[in-house]
Amino acid sequence: MSRKRTTRLSPLRRLLSFPLLQAGRKKGAPASEEELLFELTGLNPENLLFGRFRPEEVRERIRDAGVLAGLALRGYNDPVLTLSCADPEEQRVCLYAGRKSRERLLMEVRVQIRAFRPGKPIGSFPEGTVFRMLLIHWLALSDPDRPFSIDRPRLPGQERPGLGLVSECLSLLRQIGKEFLLDGILDVPDHFHTALIYSRTFRFLDPQAEGRFQAMARDLKGLPLALASEAVQEGCLIDTGTGLLVPWEPAEQVMPLREPLRRHFQSSAFRRVRDEVASALRVAVDWDRYRSKIAAKGRAGKYP
Repeated sequence: MSRKRTTRLSPLRRLLSFPLLQAGRKKGAPASEEELLFELTGLNPENLLFGRFRPEEVRERIRDAGVLAGLALRGYNDPVLTLSCADPEEQRVCLYAGRKSRERLLMEVRVQIRAFRPGKPIGSFPEGTVFRMLLIHWLALSDPDRPFSIDRPRLPGQERPGLGLVSECLSLLRQIGKEFLLDGILDVPDHFHTALIYSRTFRFLDPQAEGRFQAMARDLKGLPLALASEAVQEGCLIDTGTGLLVPWEPAEQVMPLREPLRRHFQSSAFRRVRDEVASALRVAVDWDRYRSKIAAKGRAGKYP
């Protein structure tokens, strides 16, 4: 009887079998001690982004994504960069105008690399499929020197006006996601306007959620974004066919970075379900309900 030969991996090869350490590395290139420590224990004494990127490397990627040029055009040159990366479940990158202060915050990004399981079959992906995602916990852009105005109204959840640099920030995350060979970037938007802004490059993973969102985007298109998003947030959207309320239902919105997810969104099955749901739903704002809800909160609201 012949014996099957067993190959024993060295400790280093076992360590390098971890997906985070393998990602984006040339064949045979060893991981650093900082990356090994971060991957295996979650410890990050050097405060590196994902245990890999030093502040100067992060700034280089921020510059390559166009964020620094965009800030300079708005009068914010040479922003202060801080990393807060002790918690592997929330890696935080911030830019400040002049000094580190909440009042001078320009950009705050909190992200995590994690395994994501949809929890149910999605398209051709069976239940139990695992994707490696860059999860966005928080992404905020704020202009500390300019107030809200008629042209720049407050969006739900905003403390200060935005900077118009969401595309550049997402480009930064895309670059990082590709360096780690991730399947995609994942966000669960709390607000309609966030999903709408992200929809330039993101799609809801579930085709029914994507169809529902597209119906809302189509039927609210003629409204100012701040007004539409506030009406959705206040629960004032109705199905014109049934008269029932259409609540905002948070769901996973994804920017695909690798082919399996790209094929999912491009598949005829995904498009068919999306289009059927979008065609069957027509929504409108119940303005009486909106005015009543806003009045109950003692606010003027955004109704013209």
